[in-house]
Amino acid sequence: MSFIRRREFLMGSGALALSGCATLGRREADVALLGGKVWTQDPRRPEVEAIAIRRGKVLAIGSDAEVEGTIGASTRVVRLDGRRVIPGLNDVHMHPTRGGRFFAAELRWDGVSSLERALDMVAQQARRTPNGQWVRVIGGWSPYQFAERRMPTPEELNKAAPDVPLFVLFLYSGGMLNQAGIDALGLTPQTKAPPGTGYELDASGRLTGRLLATPNPTILYQTIGSLPPLTAEQQAISTRHFYRDLNRLGLTSVIDAGGGGHHFPEDYAGTKALATAGEMPIRVSNYLFPQAKGKELAEFQAWTQSFEVDVNMAEGLDHGYTIRGGGEFLAWAAGDYENFLAERPDITTRNGWDKQLIEVTRHLLANEWPLRIHATYDESMNHIMDVFEEADRLEREAGRKGFAGIRWAFDHGETAMPETLARMKTIGNGGGLATQSRMAYAGEFFVERYGKKMAERAPAFGDALDAGLPVGLGSDATRVSSYNPWNTLYWATTGRSVGGTPLLSARHRLSRAKALELHTVGSAWFSREEAEKGRLSVGQLGDVAVLSHDYLDCGAEQIRRIESLLTVTGGKVVYATGPYEGMAPELPPIEPAWSPVAVFGGYQRG
Repeated sequence: MSFIRRREFLMGSGALALSGCATLGRREADVALLGGKVWTQDPRRPEVEAIAIRRGKVLAIGSDAEVEGTIGASTRVVRLDGRRVIPGLNDVHMHPTRGGRFFAAELRWDGVSSLERALDMVAQQARRTPNGQWVRVIGGWSPYQFAERRMPTPEELNKAAPDVPLFVLFLYSGGMLNQAGIDALGLTPQTKAPPGTGYELDASGRLTGRLLATPNPTILYQTIGSLPPLTAEQQAISTRHFYRDLNRLGLTSVIDAGGGGHHFPEDYAGTKALATAGEMPIRVSNYLFPQAKGKELAEFQAWTQSFEVDVNMAEGLDHGYTIRGGGEFLAWAAGDYENFLAERPDITTRNGWDKQLIEVTRHLLANEWPLRIHATYDESMNHIMDVFEEADRLEREAGRKGFAGIRWAFDHGETAMPETLARMKTIGNGGGLATQSRMAYAGEFFVERYGKKMAERAPAFGDALDAGLPVGLGSDATRVSSYNPWNTLYWATTGRSVGGTPLLSARHRLSRAKALELHTVGSAWFSREEAEKGRLSVGQLGDVAVLSHDYLDCGAEQIRRIESLLTVTGGKVVYATGPYEGMAPELPPIEPAWSPVAVFGGYQRG
């Protein structure tokens, strides 16, 4: 075993003196990690051998000899045996609460290397799925990750699941139903699709099962919403298992961007149950996403009256479950969906989009709530900034602060131009750019529509950093891309998609150290926690991941294979495997019994 108590440690190594380490004093550590390569991201001392954590915060860093003085009778001592340790990863934009709510019901193709295996998983799960339930593959994959480098056909889906309803979501660009799914939903060639969407028909006028989100994803939200839900108890257990899978990959913090069809607070019960019980294994910062199209202002008015920002709602975990502001949608009419299989949407063609957005923006500013907004395209970003500037002017004329002191951000921004990024600096104290690895999953489709040159700067990391913008890294999981942060770091550093297609130019690729910084400290800016989260220095939050491979020194292709061997959130072990097996608390069995997670788990390897 690679963890020992103090007495065993002293017998094996001798008592070592505390000699000038960075420390909060001689108080006893709850956990001490010794003998590793600890990447602190503190420029004063970027790499050390050891780290000690007490009451959720870093107590000491330094050499083994320096940190040993914090070890007491109850300290859990972990031998790292030369392994790489990093600050816990922080996803700047994903949908974890919604992901946890559905995790137990979903079959994940994330990481599956061949379509043959993906279809075999469907066939196995179809045999396990009871009457009245569905097989669901809800995003997180790209056809280019498969050896076959293509989508499944309707015929293949029908063969894999001939009798059980099946729905496969591909990004927010489309979906596929098998014949049993068509029948279960009662669809016919005469069924009317939501505006801006369609049901594909073959040459003979029959439904193929393909759902066309061109350009709007409403048909996809509608289909997902029609599937049988898990019970409240099942959602709570599902959430535990999903968060454990995030911990498996080294994530200790996430920023929750809400999501369509996901109502606050009623659909957040699974995470709230963990928070109330003091059992949060991951820190969740929530931005609230209105659901009533055209009535967004009323939802925000109710939220600002009932909730405060930056107030921790979790027991036993500082910065554990917190409302941080409004977004990623502020007004549905201002959303430019990232369907790279369709033409770029022009938000200015939608009646009232600017009026709705300015009302919500002014309300949030008046209540001093931070805000962030979905914007894929450069054109949309500039239209939205026109509204922000007007809202700022009107608020200041009313005697209020406007954007002064308010943190705001664009989510996505794949086609932002240098002039647009510079303009972001002029509104209030400047906005941030929350970037995600969506191009790692949809980059080939982007190239086909917009060309290789545009893909080389999508997103323009180099321009954004040169402009002095705060930049965070994340995934936009679980429906658009996978929640695996190592795919994000692979894409950001090599410029390649999960299918290996070259995308980002050298100008916009990141060094490994910089990418890690953006996936930790950079992301923390967006929840106003950069002063206390993301660096392993004394007084910062004690969140670490012990890696299976040395991210800073391994081969490029190995980055995607990295997992955490030991994940610690606030000084508590939340995931452990291999040499640290048995250190993490056990989870209750996944429910329902037919859950795909019971057989396949979450993120796949091969």
